[in-house]
Amino acid sequence: MSSGDPETRARILAAARALMDEAPGAPVSMGAVAQRAGVSRQALYLHFADRAALFVEVSRLVDSTERTADRQRRVDQAPSGREALRQAVALQGVLKPRVNGLAVTMDVMRRADPAANAAWQEREHARLSRCEDVIRRVDTEGKLGPAWDVPTAAGLMWAVTSQRVWDDLVCDQGWSQARYVARLTTLLERALLNE
Repeated sequence: MSSGDPETRARILAAARALMDEAPGAPVSMGAVAQRAGVSRQALYLHFADRAALFVEVSRLVDSTERTADRQRRVDQAPSGREALRQAVALQGVLKPRVNGLAVTMDVMRRADPAANAAWQEREHARLSRCEDVIRRVDTEGKLGPAWDVPTAAGLMWAVTSQRVWDDLVCDQGWSQARYVARLTTLLERALLNE
């Protein structure tokens, strides 16, 4: 991050997110962000050293805006590991449609763009860490199935709750959000839990 006016910085972040939401998967250039935010490219670079810094901050903004403390608390303070798993899947059901533009754009761009890849990696490592927290709790309570260890079970949970799986099931297959949450919860419970 760098110097600059907080209002301008917020406008730049909002412009970048809006561009990603409007055309998921389309490349987002610094010039387009500057134009949308109503600032010069020089002003943009006063706030963000490069595209990597901008994309990481947009990702963090989206996560902090959509993953509210109350939503995360339902996972963290669930009365059991099983309920934490259920709440974690329910939270993904809330988040996926809200972050779709950002996620699709970064997923497409990350393969050829180091800036997008840096933001993608940070976001996905954080999500994997949250899956590990849930599975570790399940394991501590003695409910993790005998065929699983924490890293492998967390990896499965992370993969099953990915943006791509949500997109395939909800957008392509027409599943409702309720069906997505119910079916993924059932799948993970049957696959991972010992009862």
